[in-house]
Amino acid sequence: MQRYFVDKKENGSFILSQEQAHHILRVMRMNVKDEITICYNEEVYLCEITSTSPLTVQEKEKLHEDHELKNNVTLFYCLPKGDKLDLVIQKASELGVSEIVLVQSKWCVCKYKKEDYPKKVERFNKIALEACEQSKRNKKVIIKDIIDFKEIKNYDFDHKFIAYEKEKDLSFFDKLTRINKNESIAVLVGSEGGFTQEEVSYASENGFYSISLGKRILRSETAAIYVLSVIAFMNERND
Repeated sequence: MQRYFVDKKENGSFILSQEQAHHILRVMRMNVKDEITICYNEEVYLCEITSTSPLTVQEKEKLHEDHELKNNVTLFYCLPKGDKLDLVIQKASELGVSEIVLVQSKWCVCKYKKEDYPKKVERFNKIALEACEQSKRNKKVIIKDIIDFKEIKNYDFDHKFIAYEKEKDLSFFDKLTRINKNESIAVLVGSEGGFTQEEVSYASENGFYSISLGKRILRSETAAIYVLSVIAFMNERND
């Protein structure tokens, strides 16, 4: 069943955007009495289309669904080249992250101009939204901005990790088992070039614990998906 995130509700009817209405009526070719699910304020509702002109969607019942992780997880991801970022945003959203912070590090091949940030962020949020709808999330993933590496010091979390290929400590699993429910987690993953030693030291000085992702060197996009998969698995295994 199709799922849509909405921000407005009036008299029991959810107010969908023009883009959502187009998708429902023209792409999905839905009609009166067809059902969809709506996410509103992180709650899920079963709804029925009661009119197509104009499109009106009426609440039928509140559904008791919770498809979110027990911990808020933020991915700090250094900009990769090509279309790898689209893939990582999509998969990170499917895997349950709450927020993605895009980072310009020293060895990023991809360099965006400041004036292009708003359009880039708008596009990335659309990719994340579609992934959240597809994976039946209760809440949207937020991508607020693109930051310089030194700005990671401005973010506070209960637990912070940096994936570093030269790290030999393989205790990441053990550390995840000690994280309590509702504590926040951040993980920092580099681009194709990885991190400089200075960046790793700076991250460590600002509370990021260096972790290994195993014995093999992973591509940037693989590393991001792998570490989030591990966090999601450890987060949900006792549900």
